[in-house]
Amino acid sequence: MSWDLWVDYHRRDGDGLTHASLKDQTDGVSIAVGQLISVGNEEADPALAEVVSINERGIVLVRILPGTLGHNRFRLPLGGTSAS
Repeated sequence: MSWDLWVDYHRRDGDGLTHASLKDQTDGVSIAVGQLISVGNEEADPALAEVVSINERGIVLVRILPGTLGHNRFRLPLGGTSAS
């Protein structure tokens, strides 16, 4: 399974946002604020997430949408960049 951005689902803050890093984006994927991307890791099912912010150090905050990636696939634009 592949994803646009590797995340540790346990790295959530008090606002419910998951913290990740641009260094963990999949090669060839460009991540921008407001974009819907696939996220995941080797130990959990992939999910769809909204990119909320990216700071100058490359820290990405995402809001993971409820449900599976397959359940949310209709939210992705046709020809979207989601790697999965």
